[in-house]
Amino acid sequence: MSHFYSILFAWFGMVAAGLFYVGAYLPISISVCILLCISLYMYSEYRRKRLGVLLMLYWLVYALPFIHIPPYLFFDFSTDPEKLWGLSVNPYMLDKQVIELTAMIGAVGGLGIAFGISLVSKPLQKSAILHSDGSQPLYHTMSTSIWIIWLAVGVVLTALSAPSQTIFTARYSQSLSSLDGSNFDSAWMMSYVCLTFAFCDALFERNYAIRRTKMFMMSIALFFVVVFYQFLRGDRDCVPWVFGLSLAYYNWAASVTQRQGFRISWSKVVGVAIVLVGVSQMIGEIRSALPSKATIADVVEVVGFLYESGIIGLGNALHGTWSAVLLTPLSVAGDEVYSLLDVKNGEDYLNLFLSIVPGFLADAIGYVRPIDSNSGPAWEMRYGLGGTHATVLPFRNFQMLGVFVIPAIWASILVMYERFALEKISVNRVSLLITLAMVSPHWLWYGEKNGFNGVVICLGLMVLYRISIGVSASSFERRRIT
Repeated sequence: MSHFYSILFAWFGMVAAGLFYVGAYLPISISVCILLCISLYMYSEYRRKRLGVLLMLYWLVYALPFIHIPPYLFFDFSTDPEKLWGLSVNPYMLDKQVIELTAMIGAVGGLGIAFGISLVSKPLQKSAILHSDGSQPLYHTMSTSIWIIWLAVGVVLTALSAPSQTIFTARYSQSLSSLDGSNFDSAWMMSYVCLTFAFCDALFERNYAIRRTKMFMMSIALFFVVVFYQFLRGDRDCVPWVFGLSLAYYNWAASVTQRQGFRISWSKVVGVAIVLVGVSQMIGEIRSALPSKATIADVVEVVGFLYESGIIGLGNALHGTWSAVLLTPLSVAGDEVYSLLDVKNGEDYLNLFLSIVPGFLADAIGYVRPIDSNSGPAWEMRYGLGGTHATVLPFRNFQMLGVFVIPAIWASILVMYERFALEKISVNRVSLLITLAMVSPHWLWYGEKNGFNGVVICLGLMVLYRISIGVSASSFERRRIT
């Protein structure tokens, strides 16, 4: 059956690409049906335990911006509304041909993801809770003293990369971090990956008393990072990271957490997701509406105003960051329709490779990266509020064929890694899963470089973690001998 799906997705993808190259675009209704069918296919594969939760998350993040396409099935293109998608209207939003191509780009990219997944037909095999002889798997963890160093480094990096003032003392856009000017844009990401290793090490700790101590300290650090250094500073970067930690606790590392009596509760995972998305949207609106210096009374007043005006609440639940993200595929689609698109023929991907060097190191050696926070594809979008959707670079470089092939490549790699990680879980493997979950919106909505940064940071810290395990083991042996 998997071969049937592979052939089906490849056929539809090639037909759609062929139509594009002869100047024909799929009707909006067909693109919407394709996206819906792919969603059903993904859900079916997940229920059959042939697909893990990581790819479900990536599909949700990928497809969410295109939630604004179905209303165009009933849209009168002769009207001139002031707002669409919760945003100010631009001419591309009202051009039927541009919307058809935008929807087609989303559908063909979805076919590529589905094709990449269908190539890996092996069922998921999760780690057993016990060995065949009834013993528990042996997991090596850090000593408490070294673990505390990892925790402290993560918290300190968070503190340095967060805005220095809270939303009560300065506007979000006016509050600079301690690392501003150092060109260390990935400091926040490194802090979360450090804390991820500390979290996973605590989960895999064999000594129950030490495990409780580590988890208690981790909970305190998590509270300070999320509440004090993120939400109270008007930041939301921690939201996908916290969700990744929840997935690890309830799904990826379930064989470890269950040995202490915990049970998987998907209602809790879904509840965490809804709360995090809601809080994220609320913070995004509040931080823009507060005065330069605010009090708790100001916050309450602003929340009441935003709710009464419909800016926050169920009526505006479909509008969010993803709405602005859709502007970028719309931008390249419109430029293509009006013959304004400069096809890069792989130049963007070469620039991505050339930009892997960390910013502070590039500054030290006098190297100018092609892509950084002040330059790159996001700055070249006709419409957009920063970042690019995962379909933009493939289309900008290789047109519709790239939109099919490149998502197929990364989807197949992700699904193979999740299978590999779950067959024999470890701190390193679960930490990379959490990192991939954390960077999913940053990668698929704000550009591929964020995904590369997250993976490179995690791979580097894997080496440091192995060294920390070795040092911990040596210390234990010395104490045992003495």
